[in-house]
Amino acid sequence: MNVLSFNAISALVYLAQASPPAKAIDPVAITNQLLNGVGIVGILLLTGLGLSITFGVMRIINLAHGEFIMLGAYTTFILQSNFKMDLLMTIPFSFLFTALVGALVEVTIVRRLYGRAIETLLATWGLSIVLQGVIKLIFTAQLKYVKAPSYIRGNWTLLKVGEQAIEISYYRLFIIFMALLLLGITAYLLYGTNLGREVRAVTQNREMAKCLGVNTSLVDMVTFAYGCGLAGIAGTVIASLKSVAPGMGQDYLVDAWMTVVAGGVDKLVGVLAGAVLIGESNAAIAYLINDPTARVIVLAAVIVLIRYRPEGLFTVQKRG
Repeated sequence: MNVLSFNAISALVYLAQASPPAKAIDPVAITNQLLNGVGIVGILLLTGLGLSITFGVMRIINLAHGEFIMLGAYTTFILQSNFKMDLLMTIPFSFLFTALVGALVEVTIVRRLYGRAIETLLATWGLSIVLQGVIKLIFTAQLKYVKAPSYIRGNWTLLKVGEQAIEISYYRLFIIFMALLLLGITAYLLYGTNLGREVRAVTQNREMAKCLGVNTSLVDMVTFAYGCGLAGIAGTVIASLKSVAPGMGQDYLVDAWMTVVAGGVDKLVGVLAGAVLIGESNAAIAYLINDPTARVIVLAAVIVLIRYRPEGLFTVQKRG
């Protein structure tokens, strides 16, 4: 045996001896961790839902999606600090403001770039830089804080196990409730209204829809604005979890993309499936190892999934 092989074996033996013992699985602790994962699922669903509209329906690569989340959070901060408004009361205003900004962006920038993926990507990336710069000029880079309502603070104890308790925070329940509510509203608008039928018609065959009298330009603007409005609501809901800052949207952009792409870009149920898969996997692995390692493992798993199933977990069956 040469010296190199001996040193390698010695190093492995040393690492095995120095490694900490395997972490014992506490049923109560892991149950609480998985319940905390429900909050992660809600955040992923909230941030990914608007992106699934602009990307999954319109095929627009919107790298400024995180900045619309940031605009929603700043809208809530302004209304709460200046008018003492409850966080829930600011949700409609965040939706309207970000939707109006989204409509303006669609009319002035995105409309000229349909079918040109690279140009759209670069334009929305530049837009994200501009929006961050404008917010820094107005509010500076200092962190802002949003208060959660008193009636959704604290924890709900589900079960007592000796001195331990299985519990989940009311705010996490509020997040998942809002995410499922918006998912249901979006599904109804897409599949139960005339506007939704027009949106799906434009998505499948733009020229045929135009020949049948559909105002495709109006449909594009309304759809993009709605996706941006959903991002604004996401910013409001998660504003009290973390400090509000110009770059906060970038923290959620990658996770939102992973959620949409992993679940499938053609169906809303794919966004829900992607959020559950990524959120709960991250929570479980973080309990067994640690959070940074969990994020790396989940990201690698999503990459493998996209490699062998690029359409995601769910996709619409299309005729050839």
